[in-house]
Amino acid sequence: MPETVHFLEGSMAEQMEKKPIIDKCEGCENIEGEKCRIWVSPAAKWRLGVCPSATHVKAEVKTAEQKVRVGQQKQKKQK
Repeated sequence: MPETVHFLEGSMAEQMEKKPIIDKCEGCENIEGEKCRIWVSPAAKWRLGVCPSATHVKAEVKTAEQKVRVGQQKQKKQK
């Protein structure tokens, strides 16, 4: 019998069958057996990049470089 996930009563997807993990999930602490403990479809979470719940992958944080203005002169006030 497939493992199911129970959501709040009244939701459209009260019971969904959990799909097996993919190769990118190997090493994650959220795996129970061959299924993800958190997500119903683990492959969908890896489609756009790193899974948000992956414990074995460190997310890259991109910081925007600040522009430094060099040699900018103050404008003179006109009377």
